[in-house]
Amino acid sequence: MAYGSETGVEALVPAAGVIGVSSLPTTAQLADWIEEGAGRIDRVILSAGYSAPVASGTLLYPELRALNNLYAGAYVLRARGLDTIAGTEQNKTQQWLAEFDRTLAQLAHSDLFAMGATLLVSTSTRRSRLRSLQTRRVDGYSAASETAESLYGYPSN
Repeated sequence: MAYGSETGVEALVPAAGVIGVSSLPTTAQLADWIEEGAGRIDRVILSAGYSAPVASGTLLYPELRALNNLYAGAYVLRARGLDTIAGTEQNKTQQWLAEFDRTLAQLAHSDLFAMGATLLVSTSTRRSRLRSLQTRRVDGYSAASETAESLYGYPSN
């Protein structure tokens, strides 16, 4: 489920005009970018231990909607070439995507439960890894060679 919308992106990037079936970008491309942004948002929310997608009635939802529109808007700018300065840089797109990443990182370290997100409950218990080291005596001989049987008796004759 996407948080952003086509009208939200059009409002964010008014210079792109109305996005339609034959425009650049098309509505299908914009829908893909909105879904892609929502997927990145949901991945961070799930990694933080909350269920995704977040319900539309929560306090967190408007922030996620704006964040999703920002992501898709950056790709609209890139597709239309609206932020190229000398044909070599895409400053506005880079700024918007950097802001998206920065806000997403802040979101990952926030208490989303207070904003209405549902905390995931884990039913499985993580097993601790078994780590073993070869035992080595103080004199430098390993314990494995100490317990190994020798084919020859001591002292050899």
